[in-house]
Amino acid sequence: MGELEEVQGHKDLFLERQPSVEEAGDQHRQVVVQIPRVAARTITGPANFQNQGAIDWGQHGLLAYGSNYTVVILDSRNIQPVQCLDKHKSMVNNVVWGKITRERISSELATMSLASSDTTGHIILWDVATGIPQAVLQEGNKPVLDLQWMAGYDSTHHLLAALHPPYSLVIWDTKSKAKLWKKTYTETLVSFSFDPFSPTNMAFLCSDCILFVDDFVPSKIPSSNGRKFYISSPRVNLASSGARGSTTNLTSVGTEEKHRAKDRLRRLMKDLVIGETKPRPDDYMTVSECLQLSYHSSLRHHLLLLYAREVLLLDLHINQTVGIIPLEKTASPLLQVISSRQRDVLYCLHESGSVSAKFRRRQLAFVGSPLDAPAGSVSSLDMGSFSSDIFMELGYEQRCQSEVIRLTKGSKVLGMALAPVCERRIALFLNTGKVVFLELRPANGEPMLPPTFAIPEMSPGVQQIHLPHPRNPTIPPRKETLGELVGPLLNENGPPIPLLRLLVTGLLSGAVSPLTVVRMCPPLTTRNWQKYTPLLAAGTTEGIIQVYNMATGTVDKELIVHTCTVRGVEWTNLTSFLSFAHPNVIGSNAQVRNEVMLTDTMTGHSIALRTDKGEEQPIDMLRVSPLKQYFVVILKDGPFELWDLRSLSILRVMPKKFPTVTALEWSPIHNLKTLKKKLASVEEKEQAEPANLAANTNSGDSGRSDSQDKQLVVREHFVFSDSESQLYHFSVEGNLVRDGIKIPPETGVGTVTCIAFKNDQIVQGDVDGLLNIWDLKGKSSKNVHTGRGWIKKMRFAPGKGNLKLLVLYSDGVDIVDLKKQYERISQLKCPKDMVKVLDIDWAASDKPVLATQDGCLRIMDMMLTASFSPIIDYEFQDPLFCHTMLPNVAIMNLQLQLSGQFWNDNYTLDFNMQHGFTLPHLREVHEQLGMLEEEDLLYLQHCPLGTAERSLMAAQLLSDQSEVDFWTVALYYLQITKLESKNINKVYMAEHSTGGDLVSMGSPSVLDTKRINRYPHLQPLDTCYDVLCEPYTYQRLQLERVSLHESKRGDYKHTKMVIEQLILLGEMDRAVQLLLETELENTNYYTDAIKACLVATIQSTGAAQSTIKLVATNLIANGNIWEGVQLLCLIAVELNTTSALANYATEAGKGLDACRYLMSYNLWDRAVWLAKAVLPQPETQEVMRKWADRLWTLDHKELGRLKIRASISPSSAVELQHDKRHQAMLVMLSLGQFERVLEMLGTLRLHARAGLLLQACREFGLVSDGALADILYITSICH
Repeated sequence: MGELEEVQGHKDLFLERQPSVEEAGDQHRQVVVQIPRVAARTITGPANFQNQGAIDWGQHGLLAYGSNYTVVILDSRNIQPVQCLDKHKSMVNNVVWGKITRERISSELATMSLASSDTTGHIILWDVATGIPQAVLQEGNKPVLDLQWMAGYDSTHHLLAALHPPYSLVIWDTKSKAKLWKKTYTETLVSFSFDPFSPTNMAFLCSDCILFVDDFVPSKIPSSNGRKFYISSPRVNLASSGARGSTTNLTSVGTEEKHRAKDRLRRLMKDLVIGETKPRPDDYMTVSECLQLSYHSSLRHHLLLLYAREVLLLDLHINQTVGIIPLEKTASPLLQVISSRQRDVLYCLHESGSVSAKFRRRQLAFVGSPLDAPAGSVSSLDMGSFSSDIFMELGYEQRCQSEVIRLTKGSKVLGMALAPVCERRIALFLNTGKVVFLELRPANGEPMLPPTFAIPEMSPGVQQIHLPHPRNPTIPPRKETLGELVGPLLNENGPPIPLLRLLVTGLLSGAVSPLTVVRMCPPLTTRNWQKYTPLLAAGTTEGIIQVYNMATGTVDKELIVHTCTVRGVEWTNLTSFLSFAHPNVIGSNAQVRNEVMLTDTMTGHSIALRTDKGEEQPIDMLRVSPLKQYFVVILKDGPFELWDLRSLSILRVMPKKFPTVTALEWSPIHNLKTLKKKLASVEEKEQAEPANLAANTNSGDSGRSDSQDKQLVVREHFVFSDSESQLYHFSVEGNLVRDGIKIPPETGVGTVTCIAFKNDQIVQGDVDGLLNIWDLKGKSSKNVHTGRGWIKKMRFAPGKGNLKLLVLYSDGVDIVDLKKQYERISQLKCPKDMVKVLDIDWAASDKPVLATQDGCLRIMDMMLTASFSPIIDYEFQDPLFCHTMLPNVAIMNLQLQLSGQFWNDNYTLDFNMQHGFTLPHLREVHEQLGMLEEEDLLYLQHCPLGTAERSLMAAQLLSDQSEVDFWTVALYYLQITKLESKNINKVYMAEHSTGGDLVSMGSPSVLDTKRINRYPHLQPLDTCYDVLCEPYTYQRLQLERVSLHESKRGDYKHTKMVIEQLILLGEMDRAVQLLLETELENTNYYTDAIKACLVATIQSTGAAQSTIKLVATNLIANGNIWEGVQLLCLIAVELNTTSALANYATEAGKGLDACRYLMSYNLWDRAVWLAKAVLPQPETQEVMRKWADRLWTLDHKELGRLKIRASISPSSAVELQHDKRHQAMLVMLSLGQFERVLEMLGTLRLHARAGLLLQACREFGLVSDGALADILYITSICH
């Protein structure tokens, strides 16, 4: 067809454009244009309510969510679809990303583990890069209630925990695609949550209780059925507490008011009551209204329970709520809560679509009503300031809330996800198919925190840190993560939290549903390939027409064109289309008001046609001629209208006696030679009359070309069928319509519903599923019985000589090839293979597109089996920001180059092959770096704290959470160790001046619960690091917590727990006071009285200590471990507060003995807690060092048991050992044992990290040249 020849199979075409007349002098120049490539994919529409909660944000920055039967992957930075996973046969209800594991095999791609489940019990494991399922797992045919990857162990990244109704927990090994074990509980389970601080703990939300399991390990089935807890009202407990505190001061009205306020607040609290039977109905609070259960990510031993109007915080040590976050009466109900890890912040999702950020406030002591209590904080570690009448709670205050999303009727927010690395970005998924991105930002745009290295110039008594690199005052501090935006709660000298805002930063729209019609733009040809974009227009029932870019899978335009249901769309060129709409017809003879619009997609401007028409029969068809000269409007059961497309004027209305048209199609065969001749004659005329051309210049070129187009008329042809199945041929030239031939119907042909015309082939489809194929060149016809019923629509594939035909039936789709004698290429049946198909077209010569009933657009392959492709086949509007798609060797090298280039004179980001990258990887590396923020790249080059800070930043940019934790701890203790090394001489002089008192690393020589903060200028580690925190911070956390427990005690059991904690923490006076408050009727009254006397009268004589130590030893030997530990701590505390160095050397260490007893009974967590919270620094270091050694050297018997079990392979057991060693390294970092950490890194073959840590130590002046040589030697022999 000459210049209008269609380009078939345009995958990865690079075409050379022919030069125009103006370019004739530069014939050698080539203009290369890449044709957009269309790949099989799914463009999702509105989601189902069963997709609620099916959203997850991976560490690599990709967002996954379930929409109907499809799992969609988004690039969260550029907000564009990356992949669509379409193999589920029912609604997706869970989507979870696995951890990134790039340390295993450096030559391969980092694994991106993704699992999804549906409502029929199928669990699919995906290869995201290819879009192909790796495995399908199933345990029954009921919906999977909850799905989570194994937490706590990096080595168990391939283990998947699934909750199958009604009460079964199944652990799947995704490597072997096998079920490891199945545990059946006795309660009906709803959801579960792993403890992020202890992988052996997990909690289940049941229909009427909460179930706790503390023996969960991947190697075996839990032996117990867990402990059941019911949420109970504390009215019974209040009676005892009221009796205990019934003494009132008649001269003080304030005291009585204080008690009433305290009781009002305490009535809001709930207890966890353990037992196998439910409490009484009046004391029982059902959990059936609980929407969510999850462990707190930044507070150890705390659990979150979400209700529609409040959030409960439970402390699992005392089994009570220690905080309630109520909603205001006018606030929208809650749907979901996510606790951040870096800071104690709760993100709450409301039904209105808004998100509120609630920040933990400093510990408050409520003396009166909690609403008007003054804000205060526990700044001292002295318990003497706490009174038994003070009631405390974990309080949260709302710092900001996003705007309410305008939700239409029936729309709902289905889920929220938080970016795991920065914890500052939020994604909301709506059932309309939209994804909304929000970001937490400072309200004034200024940095919220001074940098961690910004030490005041004048800090009395504080040594300054010599920065490895001078700070550049022109470079602002980073504020990329939540931890950089907001300081930790325990930072007493930190600035208050400034104003914050949650702003909408991005929106991704999906297909608007329900779809009624789809139409692809004109195909790619040799004339339009320079400006061709594969666009598809889709009409909806709401009058909206969306224009999709089929190469990128995104919505290019969304135009509100009509006021009622769109019935048809026909493109007039690559940027404009005609559309018609009318309301639903009620009755066979009902009349409606039709709407016909011509819309320009570039401007969004629409021109209304046929505005003079009133109520009439609905428009049935609208067809545009191939040369875009004419279009035909056909009304139901009436004559059709012929229009001039260029002038938008009606040419002719057929008379009423004209046959009733049931199907019509324009002929692609037209007199193109005549058109060329007319164009040539016009050019000759223009050259012969230059004066006329000059005169027409003032009127503009566009007006001249329009007048010429109106004068140039070419004959075109169309065929149609009437109600009697007769085939007519007509020709159109100007306003003349000439009748051609009439072909009588073939025998057996029913009422024709559609016609397809290409080359010399005319295909008619009827209501009975029969295809009548006319070969005009061969002058023959044949009938093909499909046997599938009513043929609704047919489309020929684009491309010269491509006679593949797409046929739409009521129950599916066929693809046939007329070149091969109607050979069926593929077939799709609904709903067996797919949901019902509403409309069809071709997105490319080999890519059919289907509009389905679930509101999706599915671009299929030729076999109609796949609506997804490998990521490498997709086109993207912007480069894909996902460094995980790079091979591991390139990622690890990139992380090393970003972390430090101490071998170079200057730090640079202009990488080349000399930096260790291959040529193919180099382009992708520069592409990824180009998408980073300019502020981040600038800060990387001027990190004031040198290699350690740069390594931390590189780990954050590359989403390596393991390295983020490592460098966070390392950077903090590098600064502390640097300070201590500066004080070493002063400490040495202090030892001799005080008679030789023991001092280690500048810490106090005795246990002092009033210990001061020695590093107020440093931002401390937050609560998520728990025992890795500095001793002052950790002890303060424990004292605040025990004061909270004391204010919450309601019965003797809770009081006894508080007394134990007070004795262990050295708060003897308060412990004696509580012991003496025991009721006379209590059976333990005498024991507590004797214990109070013992605590109060203990002396530091050798005989008394020996007696108490003997009793303590006997108690421990008989299993009363905590009682014996308390007695040993009594001796330790008394010694540390009264004895001199001589007595200390001979008699001290009883607290250390207590820790040793705990360690011998394998109670390592309690031993570490006791050492960190109570013992002096040297003894604490000894316990922590033994714990690290225990983590580093996994018991061979335990390792053997893991190998023997069929559920854990030997390699997995070795990986488990590997992961414990990572934890051991963090402990050693917290002890300042950097040389030992370097040896550990060498043993684990983490040479890059070891080199960076060594350089960081050198920059802080912590490694001498002699020690450096020893470290390098020891590291070398470890291999």
